[in-house]
Amino acid sequence: MLLILMSGIPVLAQSTAADRFKKRLDGAWVKKEKDGSSTIINYNESSNDIIMFSDAQRVQEVYLCSQFSPTLKENTWYLLGTNDMVPFIRMNITVRLESEDVCYFTVREEGIKNEGVIWTGQYNRMTEYGEKKAPKEEKQFVLDGTYGNDTMTLTFSKNHFTLTDEKGIHSGLAALYDFEDISILELRFLGKEGKLESLLQYKFDHSITENDDSIIVEISMLPGKIKIHGFKPSGEPKLVLTQKIAKEKAE
Repeated sequence: MLLILMSGIPVLAQSTAADRFKKRLDGAWVKKEKDGSSTIINYNESSNDIIMFSDAQRVQEVYLCSQFSPTLKENTWYLLGTNDMVPFIRMNITVRLESEDVCYFTVREEGIKNEGVIWTGQYNRMTEYGEKKAPKEEKQFVLDGTYGNDTMTLTFSKNHFTLTDEKGIHSGLAALYDFEDISILELRFLGKEGKLESLLQYKFDHSITENDDSIIVEISMLPGKIKIHGFKPSGEPKLVLTQKIAKEKAE
């Protein structure tokens, strides 16, 4: 951001403490529930709003943030969230950044004594395609670039995806994470103002093969839903898409 002095010389405006905290908070945070579902809080620095999503309760709420102010506790800020659909519903939200990857949210509806709000708890920062996990011997597969078949293309960039098929172009957020002994790919299709339009879950597998000049990455996506007793296929056909990467580019 530029400011113009009376002399006409432009200078950069210094960021405030609130600006720096918002930048650190920016992004998606996930809390793993006891039933295996996930609760996600996504703070968008540019639009200054918070999207809260619960897998278990199939609930998504969007709040516009205001009164962003520090508290007496270190790395802890208070903000007021106003529901974008029902303005008289407001949430008092306290955010404590315990580290770059761990955040504690305390969320209470204004005017109501509710200590057990589902959004309250400790969250881990989401990585590009899933939850923050302890290091493993095997490196976790990361989706990146464009995969396709005869009827569709699916492009991943950080935690976003764009899907193009005969119905048009769709986009949203993607998450790849482990569930029991399988991998799950979630595609959250977003509409205007970041509102959730639909959520699709797939059992995810991949394979990598090489030839003299390229690397072939094949991904398979079996549609279904995570139920109480595990993943249940929907009966729809499995999607198989491939990506060809030139070895020079891969190196």
